[in-house]
Amino acid sequence: MIFRVLGPLSLARGEEAVVLPPSKVASLLAALLVRPNEVVSIGTLQEAVWGDDQPAAARAALQTCAMRLRQLFVRHAIGASSIETVPGGYRFNASGETADLLRFRELARAAEAQSDPDRQLVLLEDALALWRGPLLANVPSGSLHRDVVPRLAEERLRVLERLCDLKIRQGLAASALAQLWDATRAHLGNERLAELLIEALYRTGRQADALAEYRRVKQFLAGELGVDPGPRLRQLELSILVGESRAEPVKAVAVAGPAESAHPGVEPPQGFLGRSAIAASVASRLRAGAGVVVLTGPLGAGKTALACHLAAAVRDDFPGGQLRLDMHRADGTPVSVEELTDRLARRPRPDPSRRGLLFLDDVDDVRQALAGAPFWPPGDAVLLTSRFGLAGVIARFGGSIERVGGFTPAESVSLLSAILGRERVEAEPAATQALAELCDHLPLALRIAAARLLTRTASLAASVAWLHGNPIGRLALPGDPDMTLLGRLDRAVHRLAPPLVTALLSLGTLDRDPLDLAGVAHRLQVTPDAAEAVLDQLADASLIEDQAGQFRIPGLLRLYAQACAENLRSDPTLTAV
Repeated sequence: MIFRVLGPLSLARGEEAVVLPPSKVASLLAALLVRPNEVVSIGTLQEAVWGDDQPAAARAALQTCAMRLRQLFVRHAIGASSIETVPGGYRFNASGETADLLRFRELARAAEAQSDPDRQLVLLEDALALWRGPLLANVPSGSLHRDVVPRLAEERLRVLERLCDLKIRQGLAASALAQLWDATRAHLGNERLAELLIEALYRTGRQADALAEYRRVKQFLAGELGVDPGPRLRQLELSILVGESRAEPVKAVAVAGPAESAHPGVEPPQGFLGRSAIAASVASRLRAGAGVVVLTGPLGAGKTALACHLAAAVRDDFPGGQLRLDMHRADGTPVSVEELTDRLARRPRPDPSRRGLLFLDDVDDVRQALAGAPFWPPGDAVLLTSRFGLAGVIARFGGSIERVGGFTPAESVSLLSAILGRERVEAEPAATQALAELCDHLPLALRIAAARLLTRTASLAASVAWLHGNPIGRLALPGDPDMTLLGRLDRAVHRLAPPLVTALLSLGTLDRDPLDLAGVAHRLQVTPDAAEAVLDQLADASLIEDQAGQFRIPGLLRLYAQACAENLRSDPTLTAV
């Protein structure tokens, strides 16, 4: 469990997160979390919870509040020992693995100790990615918002300044502009941020904009504070006016020899099997330069693995090298245009005249793909994977869309045999078939299930029956949040717009297969045309299947929707996060 204070106060496990409602318990937890591993005095905690309006028996009330906090921990399967009662107060025991504030500070310190600028950039960006919105917006504590939130915001600002300064010094000023625009507008009198923005504008050839920004800062300082800009800002203005050379430095790039490339080939996936027909077809198109190729399909179908396998298979056909970029951050949020620009700027092509392969993995939508289009070198092959069809990309640039679905029954058996052992699979063919069908023949679900059953000594049939009891909850590998079906499904579903999430979960409880348009319209309380539009969008997101105009919800997704509905019925205070 990760305790988050760098945004709304929340509890997170894997891809799941619970934002706590405003309460005195939330104020107490926040007061402890912002001072992790420190003894927080009784008086400080009482002020955080009640402010100036403290109850007559404040100490006893605080003990009751602490008890309720421990009960909250029990409900979320958190060890109550995280909170320690010590002489004079309480202490919250945490580490960088359990508290985002500590992780942020660890990453910032690691960047400071790092000598490699590229590694520094990664660490600082990872640190800032932990911030998820207004600090403690759901915590009703006046003292925390008065005394603690500004201090934490200042910590973030220092890291942002370090990151943007480093980008400018490394020749990546363009990628710092968006961050600096936002920061300078939020902190109008911050001369250091203004200096960095002016520097970045000038280094990217925008002299007029740089001087206009200097005038804005000068007017603000004079009007609001009655002071002139500091010496560094004045010197920067002078440098711009006299035309001092402050052009973007060019990063040194080693010239690749005949046997090497600045973009090495994409690593092939371990244990890849099946997909021979689609692999041969797509490889042929990539070699022929037949436009953009999109691999689309549902969660867990193995699109990324197939793309990596294809890239490795055609490596010799792309002497300019291969570049793979993940279009989502580690927390599941999509990469921005600025970040994409930054990543590509750090990995320049050694010889643009030689044909290369650009592989963009897990594209979020057509808009993100089109934002990346200016960076697709002419003549290169472009391979995209996405849960969405991205037909708009193909309409603009040409190419093809290949749907990657579940395995064939034979491929499912081959995968289960590779993990569970051929003897065990051949001894119980009916149970093997039932397991493959339970997993919808999806490689991800099959791998999770097989790895989970390796730890069980029961027969395959008994183990499959056990999985049938709660497939959404039991298709998970303890200790590996990324190999948890529930977390993956939550992440995939909640990348949709909220109305589509509501529609999908509602349709998942319909006892119809395939879905009929009249029943969908009735369930969603919309017109048939609107119902058809919803179904089309869900099919484009690979969350329902469109088979010649007939729509059906895959088995695992239907079970997921039913589990969500059951959770909401059993606890009406829950909302999908």
